[in-house]
Amino acid sequence: MKKKVDPRLTEDVDQILKEIGSRIKSHRKQIANNYEDFARTYNFNKVTLSRIESGENSSLKSIIILARKVGIQIEDLFKGIQ
Repeated sequence: MKKKVDPRLTEDVDQILKEIGSRIKSHRKQIANNYEDFARTYNFNKVTLSRIESGENSSLKSIIILARKVGIQIEDLFKGIQ
């Protein structure tokens, strides 16, 4: 039988993903205002890009790759997040 996850933990994780997505989006907009243009130019899946920027659940690998493409240091991506 599965253990129930504390809903507060899920809310915290959702907030963290939204903050990370917001940071990535801010940097991406400095490169290309339109996410579809960015995705095409930098060879990144536009659906994955949209999900990350929206704070939806994405793989850590995709988040790290995208952060590098927009020029965010990994430590800056998570800076101040508890």
